[in-house]
Amino acid sequence: MLTKPTYWIFLLAFVVGLFAPLQAQVTVNEDGSLRICYAGDAKRVSVLSDFHYTDEDSSRYTDRTRSIRLRRDSDGCFRTTTRPIHPEMYTYCFRIDGKRLPDPLCSDTAWQMMHRWNIVAIGGTEQADLYLQPAQQGTFIRTSWYSSAEGINRRVNIYLPAGYQPGQTCVSYQPSVFPVMYLIHGINGYEGSWGERGRAIQILENMIASGKCQPMILVMPDVNYGVHEDRPSHHTLWNNVINYPRLCHNHDIEHSLAELISMIDTTYRVSSERYIVGFSDGARMAANLANMRPGYFRVVGLFSPVVHRDQMPQDSTVYAIYVGRSDMFYRNAKRFHRRMEKAGIPHRYIETIGGHTWRNWRIYLSDFLNNFTK
Repeated sequence: MLTKPTYWIFLLAFVVGLFAPLQAQVTVNEDGSLRICYAGDAKRVSVLSDFHYTDEDSSRYTDRTRSIRLRRDSDGCFRTTTRPIHPEMYTYCFRIDGKRLPDPLCSDTAWQMMHRWNIVAIGGTEQADLYLQPAQQGTFIRTSWYSSAEGINRRVNIYLPAGYQPGQTCVSYQPSVFPVMYLIHGINGYEGSWGERGRAIQILENMIASGKCQPMILVMPDVNYGVHEDRPSHHTLWNNVINYPRLCHNHDIEHSLAELISMIDTTYRVSSERYIVGFSDGARMAANLANMRPGYFRVVGLFSPVVHRDQMPQDSTVYAIYVGRSDMFYRNAKRFHRRMEKAGIPHRYIETIGGHTWRNWRIYLSDFLNNFTK
């Protein structure tokens, strides 16, 4: 017979077991392969992921996802082990009997295509190790600014480097003012994209620590169409697509960003070193904003850009254009580069392997910080 204390212990364990999350786990092995396990009541278990990327020189350098089937072992658990995977950052989620389930044991997540994805990073290269090191030594702020151009409040994430706030130390020096970089997401992003999948804060902090760039302020605004601070902006892809002609011709968001710039300049200790980077359709906005504020930005970074003749530079601002040879906008970017060459406009044009993917944009950001912000 159970004693009274033992009885309550068994009862508590039973109740906790009823409400405990299903056990799912993704573990990185020493050889770079992934061990995937799931322990729960299910008939079919798979993982939807981009783990299939294995070759650095492959043109199949994309964020496309594939399904990996897990097999049930004799103990009732579902398991599989992938082949060794190239060091990088990957996204995944579980699919249990056809239903999507984020990994309950993984707190590292990102929004993409209206879904929350888990993240796992495999180290082993200088680039991939940037994502594995701890981040946020500085101060991260979620706030908003008022856009009179649209009559709404827009969300923005701001990162202040270590050394900005009193009592914090900076790696090399503690200036009274700091450079600022604006990071503009694409048509399927939101204000958290550059921090989550872009790993902008980790990349910046680890490059500062290694002396490859100087401390700076990062400003990551939401640039979705008609999204105010009370609506979730990571669900707006179709709204952006439907309203794309208005986005391209009215430039309401660029006018909103000009108001954000004024707010940043008057609120934070910002130096005259200002940079702006955008990817995909965010590159179009970055180019427009640079033309609206001639001479304001020191360098404009266009990653996998959606740019046209109207976005040609109107002053001597330095432009850096990055694109992958299998990117859907490769021809567009190369045509823009040739127009700039023909017009005699100084710029840097960098072609890489790969496509329209966060893997490339993370690489481009680290290269931009290393070569254009010193």
